[in-house]
Amino acid sequence: MTKTITLAKALAAVAPGSSVAFGGGGIQRKPMAVARALAAADVGDLTLVAMLGGPEVDLLIGAGKVRELQFAFVGFDAFGLAPHFRRAREAGSISVVEYSEATIIAAFEAGAKNLPFLPTRFGLDTDILTTPTAPFRKIACPFSGEELLAVPALRPDVAFIHANIADRHGNAVIIGDGYADPLLVQAAKTVFVTAERIVDELPDDAATAGGTFLSRLWIDGVIEAPRGAGMTALYPDYRFDLPAVLEYQKRATDSEWFSAWIREQ
Repeated sequence: MTKTITLAKALAAVAPGSSVAFGGGGIQRKPMAVARALAAADVGDLTLVAMLGGPEVDLLIGAGKVRELQFAFVGFDAFGLAPHFRRAREAGSISVVEYSEATIIAAFEAGAKNLPFLPTRFGLDTDILTTPTAPFRKIACPFSGEELLAVPALRPDVAFIHANIADRHGNAVIIGDGYADPLLVQAAKTVFVTAERIVDELPDDAATAGGTFLSRLWIDGVIEAPRGAGMTALYPDYRFDLPAVLEYQKRATDSEWFSAWIREQ
């Protein structure tokens, strides 16, 4: 059975008001082909979920598609802040739920295990607990009495991951850092992978050559999307497009430029 589908079919799974998660990190391996298509689609009121958000999150905020953002970080890594995200935070125009990297990983793990929450020590006695929308609760371990932090599960409606290669059965391989993607694909209710190329069968060494293997058991569809990471990097296929990153940061909040940029992508 083939799981090869079109991007349009994958986008049809994103209903208004959905929670949509993105894999990758910062300006590394972001599913930008998906983000650009969502920005142009007639869908909104979205809750975005990203451990390490980058231009995909910023793009959708700028396009007015986002109601709430659940995140540990949003930015352009060493190259600075995300302009639409910064403006939205300063204006308070979107709802935000802040996590640390460790707590959002715990939230994905709880979702992957179909548990209501997971206990952790991460986050205790930090300001992450004092934000107005903090979803965490301090609890006592039923065995030792130790104070722990209960992190509720995150189960996004739809998750999008970009990978180096996938096969028609739905298996995929990420070469390099998988970030939280292996947990995310198990936590999300529906998962789509865009890949630089789709083959009939993965090479025998694909999952062992420094890669992260994503099983077809968790993947609902794979979409062939060459250069699908857009301006972000996909190791070892291509580096991030630094001139494009810097131009976006400089000009994205110019509404005329931004609208033209979305149309041209």
